[in-house]
Amino acid sequence: MEQVELMVFSDFLCPWCYVGFLRLGDIAREEGDAVDWQWRSYLLRPEPEPRPRDAFVEYTRSWERPGSVEPRARFTTWAADHPPPSHSLPAALAAKVAATLGPGAAEAYRAALFPAYFTDNRTISDRSVLVELAAEAGLDRATFEQAWCDHEEALLKEVWIDHATAVQSGIQCVPAVVVNRRWLLSGAVAPDEYRTVIAQAREATDA
Repeated sequence: MEQVELMVFSDFLCPWCYVGFLRLGDIAREEGDAVDWQWRSYLLRPEPEPRPRDAFVEYTRSWERPGSVEPRARFTTWAADHPPPSHSLPAALAAKVAATLGPGAAEAYRAALFPAYFTDNRTISDRSVLVELAAEAGLDRATFEQAWCDHEEALLKEVWIDHATAVQSGIQCVPAVVVNRRWLLSGAVAPDEYRTVIAQAREATDA
């Protein structure tokens, strides 16, 4: 049976992407090797911007809504004294670094990034935090740091190419999942919607 490709555009600063990540994890466990996962960057905040703490704390109260539709996604109103993440690029780059260490490393790192921000209120635009998360996710810290140094320029280009591809394809909200480069699912849809489109993709391939 030919693999179904799921190209996932996501941003680690997006609360709905956290919900989508957990639901897509269900699909990954069900499908195993029958799905070819292609994780792509989307930058909701491509450039650093100062965010006053009071305004940011108020914004994080809006996380209650995605938390209400997916109980596994644990959201905490920002209570930390350190600043919030300044922009999307550092976490997207760090995820690309983890991917150079293998699919298992990439998955473990993605799984660490979302709760680090939304649950633990950590500044995931800070490189030192991103390196610490790699170690916490079970990656070798020295290897991760070396990969970052060795591949930073090329991986930054990949991030921007991902983002440009999404924009040129008309993707305006994330998470966005493109199935076999034909069907687009926008937003954190219910798992059954992913299952339905994957089945349609298989039928189209077999026809």
